Amino acid sequence: MSKSHPLDLICLYTDDCKVLMSKGHHTAAAFIAECEAWHGGPLTGWGKVRHVWQRNVPDASGEYTMLAIPAKPHSRGAYPATTIVDDAAYDHDDAAPKEQA
Repeated sequence: MSKSHPLDLICLYTDDCKVLMSKGHHTAAAFIAECEAWHGGPLTGWGKVRHVWQRNVPDASGEYTMLAIPAKPHSRGAYPATTIVDDAAYDHDDAAPKEQA
């Protein structure tokens, strides 16, 4: 049975890149609407919405509390997530189109 996750936007970031994500695979339209509300307007220059699987691990460097790293679907500790990156150069061919509902 698949667990349902509410659309709860969080910002993961480094000095180089900002990533908005929410646990769960959400429709691109709902996710973009939430991201634009967080951003205060359109996401001009941002990448595409992606459905990924990741897991959280402690950050050994101590710079962050945890790191969200890629994971194989349904593997131990893995969860589905919906993400978007603040740089279109990070897009991959497997990214979900923004207009997908």
